[in-house]
Amino acid sequence: GGTVSHYPRGKIVMTAPVQLPVVGKMQFKETTKEALMEFWQGIVDETDLKIEDRQRVEHIEIDSTVPEGETGFLVRTASNEFHTRAILLAIGRRGTPRKLGVPGEEQSKVVYRLIDPEQYRGQHVLVVGGGDSALEAAVSIAEEDGTTVTISYRSEAFSRAKEKNRQKIAEAEKQGRLRVLMKSNVKQIDTGQVMIKTDDEELCIDNNAVIVCAGGILPTAFLKDIGIQVDTKFGTA
Repeated sequence: GGTVSHYPRGKIVMTAPVQLPVVGKMQFKETTKEALMEFWQGIVDETDLKIEDRQRVEHIEIDSTVPEGETGFLVRTASNEFHTRAILLAIGRRGTPRKLGVPGEEQSKVVYRLIDPEQYRGQHVLVVGGGDSALEAAVSIAEEDGTTVTISYRSEAFSRAKEKNRQKIAEAEKQGRLRVLMKSNVKQIDTGQVMIKTDDEELCIDNNAVIVCAGGILPTAFLKDIGIQVDTKFGTA
């Protein structure tokens, strides 16, 4: 639910029927962000689920107050403590987006997710990334009146994205609604322009906004701090 709530307005969400404990069978296959969020909120209300939001977990340790022979944990946040017998980590990477590490990235015009394409109407927008979120952002913004959209990706193909999204990008580029720069990297972000390096040249394009969709960074340090062993493997599984 947390991830879906940050999707752009009107985004189509594809899922599969699933049996939910307490609630029953969830029948959705393809729906919108808003409909799915309304469904989740209904579950929260129906089950009286207690949600402690704005509580960033900073540390987890063994709870020394539990009786001998039993196991418990003490979860510390910035403003609270919770005693629990079990913990489910479902933190993902959305809270730690991968940044470009280039000059000018600290400007307010640089964001790491798309909320509403309409806010970019009439602007020069650069989308960075090659996954589904990047392609969907570029296409939806390009549909707004007066926008000039460029998508920059460091690889030579959108191999990680769904076929449907690759087709939409190709069609939008064919219609002249957006510009695709493959094998390119952002070098610098200025107030009204962005410098992009490709294999052949260095481009300086007009820019009002940058949306970076480059995934997130695993919270490896946090996981190790709470006692979880992290092994990095390379090669074929």
